[in-house]
Amino acid sequence: MPLTLRMIGLDDYTVHEDRQLVGRIRYASECSPGLWLWTCIVTLPGPPFGDAGSLDEAKGRFKVAWESFKAKHRPEELAKAFEEMNHANRPARYLR
Repeated sequence: MPLTLRMIGLDDYTVHEDRQLVGRIRYASECSPGLWLWTCIVTLPGPPFGDAGSLDEAKGRFKVAWESFKAKHRPEELAKAFEEMNHANRPARYLR
């Protein structure tokens, strides 16, 4: 599946695979020098994270790490983690 980015702020993106949220890439201007940080946010042991010098490099590193991470977990494990993540991040959660 191809990975897609959705801009959530200036130099801040969520990463999705088949419309499922799987990570984030953002520019850390608070670092000196600034750099791109990326992380997989799936709630299974060992989600990878890292940094890069450019957005394109961060996208490439994220993709390699994500494919490796998926290969270490059964599809049922990923499905359960996605279900838990989607429930925790549901929009109605914040409505009262």
